[in-house]
Amino acid sequence: MSPLSRRSLLARAGGTAFALSGAGAVLNACGSSDEPSATPAGKGEGIGGIPVATKASPVTLPLFDDNVAIKSGLKPEGGPLVILDWGDYLSPDVLSSFEAKYGVETKVSKYSTFQESLGKVTSGAVKADVWVPVVERLPQLVAAKLIQPLNQDYIPNLGNVLPALANPYYDQGSQYTIPNYIWTTGILWRGDLLPDLDPASADNPWDVFWSTPEAKGKMGLQNAEVFDPLSLGFLRNGVTDFPAITKKQLDKAVADLQQLTKAGTKFHYTAFQAVANGTEILSQAWNGDAFLAPGYLRKSAPADSIKFWFPEDGVGSVNSDYWCVPKNAEHPVLGHLFINHFLQGEMALANYTGVGYQQPLNDLTVDYLVKNGAGDEALMDMVYVTPEAAENGLPNPTPTAEQLKWYEAAFATLSSGTS
Repeated sequence: MSPLSRRSLLARAGGTAFALSGAGAVLNACGSSDEPSATPAGKGEGIGGIPVATKASPVTLPLFDDNVAIKSGLKPEGGPLVILDWGDYLSPDVLSSFEAKYGVETKVSKYSTFQESLGKVTSGAVKADVWVPVVERLPQLVAAKLIQPLNQDYIPNLGNVLPALANPYYDQGSQYTIPNYIWTTGILWRGDLLPDLDPASADNPWDVFWSTPEAKGKMGLQNAEVFDPLSLGFLRNGVTDFPAITKKQLDKAVADLQQLTKAGTKFHYTAFQAVANGTEILSQAWNGDAFLAPGYLRKSAPADSIKFWFPEDGVGSVNSDYWCVPKNAEHPVLGHLFINHFLQGEMALANYTGVGYQQPLNDLTVDYLVKNGAGDEALMDMVYVTPEAAENGLPNPTPTAEQLKWYEAAFATLSSGTS
């Protein structure tokens, strides 16, 4: 399994580098701003006249007369199917099975930031038939008419998606998007090196980073998104309304996190290798890190060394990606059919075992995964994203322009070690 990379908040939510890009200009030309709207989340008009979606204020995206879904009953194009996706998130088995089923070639163009992918779409450098953008940018993509509405007649497997994402808060009715992956951010540790650590039994599980002196100098925080490490500080302080973060709450979270960074806590994109080799023994990490880490353990380490905790009630950081079809797709029927193919149970199994991240499907249960060799029951119980987590989880918010400046400044302070 190859190492996975995610992306920074600047790439996801928009920042200075993006504002200077040609892709940013395309979105600005449609009446959106490069930075998220200053309108509070879920209130009033945001980007392109579209409110910022939250779970408390879900949004139905607008449809346009000059950007309509393809008709039903069309035959698949001859291909090739062009897929624009984050690096290392597609199993070759899924691609080869689609090729065999429809008699077409597949071509995958990879990227490591949203900005990069948007540039490929807007410049025409890649004429993608399916694309995996980010939730925070969806209103702009819709307002700019860069993606087309979907015809769900081609995607019957949408009926197998967990209810929380079959009708997501950011796209009610799944008019433009179909769920890709769902993941949690929790606590990853080496059970053999921290035998007394048990977040589940602690009064405040998130406090273990501050109350485990044995792990000092061997702890890790995420930096794939600016909000990731901050979320740990918020959760430790009982702050769960992420879209409505105040400056006072942020300052408290940063002060708490500085206690960790000044004591030698490191930042990382992914934690599975560092925890497996013992460089880190306690880490803020994705559930996918916990899935991958056992395969990187040294031979001297017990097989059950890897431990992962996420709240049983699902109230913690839970995020997701989605598939969409660009408006200028040359093979939109194939694009729809691939999305449907990706949602088949056996394809979801193949992809899960290959990359370590879960598709939010009703029939992709722990029992099914264990029975089909994805991992043993103990591992699956730790890393599996439950329907409760999908329903109750706290996605990283789309910040207002003011909040974005706060978060970037806070992260700069944490990562530089300044006070």
